Amino acid sequence: ETFIAPRFEVFVDEEATESNRETARLNTEVQYKRNPESANQVTVRLLSFFEAVRQAAIPIPPAESTDPIASTSTTVAASEETQQTTTTSTTLPRPEQAVQVESVQASGFLVLGDVVDEFVAIYNRDLDRGLVEEPVVFGTIEDETLDLANQLLADGIKEVDLAGVRQTLVADPPFIFVAGLPEEERDVVQSTISRLVAAELRSNLERDDAATAALEESNASSVTDVTIVFREGDTIVSRGELVSSVQEEAIAFYDLLVPEEGPRYLATTILGALAVLLAAFFLWRVAPAQWTEPRHFALLGVLLVLAALAARIPEIVTAENTQAGYVLPAMVLGYLAAILFDPRTATLMAIPVAFFTGIATGDPGLTVFAAGATVTPIAFVSSVSSRRELRVAVALSAVTLAPLGAATEWMFGAGETMGRNVAAAAGFAFLGGVVGGLVAQGLLSFLENLFRVTTTLTLLDLTDRNHPALRLVEDKAPGTFNHSILVGTMAGKAARAIGADPLLAQAAAYYHDIGKTEHPEFFIENQFGVSNPHDELPPEESAEIVRSHVLDGLRLARQFRLPKEVTDGIRMHHGTGLMRFFYHKALETDPAVDPELFRHRGIRPNRKEMAIVMLCDAVEGAARALSQREDPTPDSLRKLVESIVGEKVDDGQLDESALTFGDLTRLKDSLVEALVGYYHARIHYPGFPQAAAK
Repeated sequence: ETFIAPRFEVFVDEEATESNRETARLNTEVQYKRNPESANQVTVRLLSFFEAVRQAAIPIPPAESTDPIASTSTTVAASEETQQTTTTSTTLPRPEQAVQVESVQASGFLVLGDVVDEFVAIYNRDLDRGLVEEPVVFGTIEDETLDLANQLLADGIKEVDLAGVRQTLVADPPFIFVAGLPEEERDVVQSTISRLVAAELRSNLERDDAATAALEESNASSVTDVTIVFREGDTIVSRGELVSSVQEEAIAFYDLLVPEEGPRYLATTILGALAVLLAAFFLWRVAPAQWTEPRHFALLGVLLVLAALAARIPEIVTAENTQAGYVLPAMVLGYLAAILFDPRTATLMAIPVAFFTGIATGDPGLTVFAAGATVTPIAFVSSVSSRRELRVAVALSAVTLAPLGAATEWMFGAGETMGRNVAAAAGFAFLGGVVGGLVAQGLLSFLENLFRVTTTLTLLDLTDRNHPALRLVEDKAPGTFNHSILVGTMAGKAARAIGADPLLAQAAAYYHDIGKTEHPEFFIENQFGVSNPHDELPPEESAEIVRSHVLDGLRLARQFRLPKEVTDGIRMHHGTGLMRFFYHKALETDPAVDPELFRHRGIRPNRKEMAIVMLCDAVEGAARALSQREDPTPDSLRKLVESIVGEKVDDGQLDESALTFGDLTRLKDSLVEALVGYYHARIHYPGFPQAAAK
């Protein structure tokens, strides 16, 4: 297939550039370093040689005397005088030249061959000149020999050049002037010195591999890139031609080659399915309740689909700016999961989000950051109890994501602009945290309504006292409204004491008696200044009227579209408890009356928050009745709370609520504290009715 360049672009031919760099490396001159020990060894050898020549010429005393001064005696009998003559070493004859040569060779200079003969002869002639008081030159010859060797070593001698230097010295001896040397001996001495130096010379330049390698890389780095320019309409490669690496790069850059996507899509689908199944398995193990809620499960599936779609965004955004990928949609999914589900379920979202991001971008840094960005908001958002706290949670999440993005870029990034890239990653991560929080809040209402999921924001809306249902209660049953608000306050406080959901407990308490708006006059809290209609009714009918407020409440809950979690507070706040007042009233006329006729027909609380609403409702009503008979004291209020909680436990109303004995202890303390705060002692102002006037 023939490929045409769609626009102007310059490409670096990496193969040609690398070839030129390799050529530059190969053409780099080998670097050497001096070895001073080699020069020292040559000098020592030459000095030792001249000393050996001098020592070899020292006369050897006769065998019978080891004294360097030999004595001989002549006796003259006539005069009986003894005449002694003394002979010093200077009067002894020098050893034969052959003996001198052997002595020098024995000193370690055997390999020098006839060079030893020449120097022994030169030295002997020099000694002879000294005897006749002619100039001696052997010391000068020694100095010139050392100078010649040092000069050659100063220039530097490589191992590969040593043989050539030696050969040149022997074949073409340099001119050496020795003052006082007879003319006829100059050529011989010059040649002999050169041969001696050649024999003892050593290389003093060693290959410096480190310096050579550094120079090679320096030369390679100075090579300019080989570039190939494609203008719009230029042929990149024609059909049938072999494709070079730069042509292949250009085709990939222009995205001209459409690969077969079938196998890739299949593999991606399989891996995606495995990631989703893995998350589902974890969900089944850590949050099995989600499996029993089809709406929750469907919502989780929608979030997974959103994660797969959103993973494509970083791939598009990072085409020109890699750090911009840190504005990941993963933050949106983290916020949504944290608000729509419990923290454990939300944490599982990190698995598919990270997987989909890795598949879409192929960037390990963004993959790791996607997992972290999904989990980070959970710690801040999952426990908010007001819209202000939600805004603070979004801000804290964004602040936390900034160093996370910087650390990820630092770990996985590269290049000369690393510092700038890290700062950009931190900025984009912070921006992503803020934008993600805003987008999540926008999507939240839509998802809440679509799947009818109760979230923190839903509960916040329900606890707004301007809610239409609460305004209905306030208008039609003001006593019930005040009672519900107080019960809600107590329930929220009690829920916090045992680690339950305070918003859910408060919202359920606000709406638990909404059904009393149908017949408010039949409930004591709304009978201010009027007679009690139950005084004229049989207890069975009164019980039925009181019992009906639960059914009326459920009907109104459907009308106001209250969520199931809050509606449970209506259904469960009495459970199947006994209406003791009407039951005891019935016993007065019929001791054999069936107590089941006076039980509520609700459902016993099946979660802690609903049990809290039940206890707060009962305790608040009883405390109000107590306050009408006497001034409540902390002791009387504690006895009241202990009595009511004990009665509910004995009646089995809390059996399905998952409350522990420790929870009950903390609940009772919280209820007593709330009641004591409400029924605190008050000052009796002059001119106002006193408590005794009740």
